Amino acid sequence: MSYSQKTYLNVSQQPSLANLLRIAAPLSGAMLSQAILGLVDTALVGNLGGLALASVSIGSYLVFILVAIITGFGTGWHSLVSQFTLSHKGLLELGLVCGLLICVGLGLTGAYVAEDVINLFVLDDRINSLATYYGQSRLWALPAIIISIAARIYWSEQGNAWQYTKIILLAHLANIPISYGLIYGVAGLPAMGAVGAGFGTSIAIWLGVLTQLALLFRSGHYSLRSLTSSWHLGLKNWPLLLRFTWPPMLQQLAFALHLAVFFWILSQLGVSALAASFAVLNVGLLLILPAIGLGQAALSLIGTAVADGDRERAKKWSMLIFRTAVFTALALTLCVAVVSQWLAQLLLVNRELQHLMATALPWYATAMVLETMIIILSRLLLLAGLRKTALVLVIASQWLLFLPLMAWLTPIYGFMSVWWLHIGYRMLAVLLLWLVWRRYTLSLPIGIKFSLNKE
Repeated sequence: MSYSQKTYLNVSQQPSLANLLRIAAPLSGAMLSQAILGLVDTALVGNLGGLALASVSIGSYLVFILVAIITGFGTGWHSLVSQFTLSHKGLLELGLVCGLLICVGLGLTGAYVAEDVINLFVLDDRINSLATYYGQSRLWALPAIIISIAARIYWSEQGNAWQYTKIILLAHLANIPISYGLIYGVAGLPAMGAVGAGFGTSIAIWLGVLTQLALLFRSGHYSLRSLTSSWHLGLKNWPLLLRFTWPPMLQQLAFALHLAVFFWILSQLGVSALAASFAVLNVGLLLILPAIGLGQAALSLIGTAVADGDRERAKKWSMLIFRTAVFTALALTLCVAVVSQWLAQLLLVNRELQHLMATALPWYATAMVLETMIIILSRLLLLAGLRKTALVLVIASQWLLFLPLMAWLTPIYGFMSVWWLHIGYRMLAVLLLWLVWRRYTLSLPIGIKFSLNKE
């Protein structure tokens, strides 16, 4: 049995909760670890004062926009690989090379324009320079991110996502002492302040990637000879890779940019509303991590069923993943609603901010249940070949509905209207995505078949 056939069989599983969790749980754990990675920088830099903390927040958001593009590329890339499992090796290498080129381009562009972009939004020169240096210290890790995504796709297709996750967890744990040493100058390291947190995070990411590569080559899964032999197949299919990747890339970029407009509108309500909203969104983003893990599992499990032409198995996987995501989100929402007051007191000191956060958090947690549905349905449409449809519906709901209504209603109805709008626009987006998915993935044959150029 060939290597590619073994990979193919590893993910050709019958739909069951146990098989789903075997892939989704480790991926969700990796997402949680990555979320904590950002919180570590914030916690370590917090003792340096408000100036350093504000600089890290601004620099992190600049990096977040670029990483969103890379993440979107990874989503489309994974979808393509999963639907061509028997030929996925060349597509993995093609995506890796293209992804590295994108990352290098984004890194160079980000380093060049970082200062000018930050100057557009921040007037304090002290924050500007520090935020620029922090952002630039994170940019050189962008190529490592795409390599990490390649490892995630590979191990997911192998049906062994835990192999990827355990290395990610170790790398993120290593980030704590590395960043602490570079921030405060421990053990002979230079005391770099807030910028040290950026370099520490980048070093930790690269350590994780190098460990992944060492494991792959040592275990015999890859060799220089096999890379060369499969590269020719992938190289001839770059137009296909482009077709799969540009819609999710644009969708992720639109999401990242819409957050900037969101906070700009929200700033009209004052500093207190803005600070409380930051805390609410940070908690809310943790609530959708299971959905992201399940969405990544869907790319492997449903993609393999599509590649098999097994319409019934693809439908069963779709329903199982959707129900699991919704039930998980509902359970987390109930927990957050119960402990919202305690969370507000834990994260914030000011009583006014605590009250604002405790009031808004249950509503935003409810919106995250709908966001979970949006994430899963978008992945299902992606696998059905309806990439542009998912792109248009999600972006239109954010930019043509949510943001204009927020700009109109928030100055009139105040802080709570923001969170009611989060629920309202997502309800419409879920309804439209659900109707499209029912129409094109249940009533019609699943998936769109593409042919690989094998010459």
